[in-house]
Amino acid sequence: MTRRHDPTSRLRPGDPVFLAIPAVGSEAVAYRQCGAVKSTIGEGTDRMVQIEWYETSIPVDECQMFQYHATGRLSEVVATLFPTEKQERIQQRISVAIAEHGETLSRQFVPLVEASLRKSMPIIEQEFQAAVQRHRDEIDAASMRWKDELVQERLIPLARQEILPIVRKHGQPPAETIGREIWDRASLFRFGWRAIYDKSPLPQRDLLRREWGRFGEQVAVPVLEKHMDEIVVAIERSLRDIAANSTVRNELAEVADQIASDPKSRALVRKILNETFVENPRLREVWREVWSSTQAQTAIAIAGDRLEPIVRKIGDDVFGSEEIGIDPDFARVLRSQILRKDRRWIIAWYSGASNDVIELVDEAMPYPMVYVVTERAP
Repeated sequence: MTRRHDPTSRLRPGDPVFLAIPAVGSEAVAYRQCGAVKSTIGEGTDRMVQIEWYETSIPVDECQMFQYHATGRLSEVVATLFPTEKQERIQQRISVAIAEHGETLSRQFVPLVEASLRKSMPIIEQEFQAAVQRHRDEIDAASMRWKDELVQERLIPLARQEILPIVRKHGQPPAETIGREIWDRASLFRFGWRAIYDKSPLPQRDLLRREWGRFGEQVAVPVLEKHMDEIVVAIERSLRDIAANSTVRNELAEVADQIASDPKSRALVRKILNETFVENPRLREVWREVWSSTQAQTAIAIAGDRLEPIVRKIGDDVFGSEEIGIDPDFARVLRSQILRKDRRWIIAWYSGASNDVIELVDEAMPYPMVYVVTERAP
């Protein structure tokens, strides 16, 4: 018997002790059950456990001991069920299946997806507009709140200080050139006498408005068209410099984060999207119609024929088969999650010294699978 401190007070009688046996020339480690907790003594930080050893050859006084426990979290179950080697094997099977049958399955399912999207878009658009209209008062209230808190206090000062100087820098030269050409071609005499004529008691009216129309169509528009390349270049340069401005980027990012983190705004967006996509019976009916059609049934049947062998192999990888029995990782999950066994265990490492404490390890570790029987009975 050996006594060790258990400061966590988690260990219970019957919890197994495994001896770690590192493989020579490899990082692999094998485990052999060499003992179990026989009893506990005391409580709290002074609590001790008494360990019964199955083998007398183990140098107990030269072993450090570590205790592990199963938390039952989903992440732990997934890590146990899908170790790295098994993930790689399953990924390889999927890659082979996609290489062999990907094109065939694409020909079958892509038209179904396209039909679903084509029929869904008008319904989504209509329901989104209806949802927005139903929540118009909430949207208006949020808009007014953000206008007061963000637009007036942050965005307008940002535009004055950072954006307008950039736009002025690139937009002023072509604007001055265009304005000068239009002014040079404007006839003050034509505008002047038509304005006077419109104010006179003569029967014909509206000459000034018609002159403005003629001037815009025959003079202003051609000038703008002639300088369109310069306008486009000015816009591109302005957008480039605005996008490269660190102050603008940082301020807009903070504004976006502030809106995205606002609980009321998130709840409102979630409500509108939920009504548009989730609680939309017309959308569900469209998808049900497409995916229950004869074309869909044919595609599913073809997929079943092509993928059934690979799915069965993956099932064997995860759960085991008649030939090899239950997969050890799946057995671990069954015992831990269903039978509530193998929840705590101790690993003994030969280190040449001992501190008389069974230290707690927070890192997840699969329960050591030990095969007691190595040969079948005749």
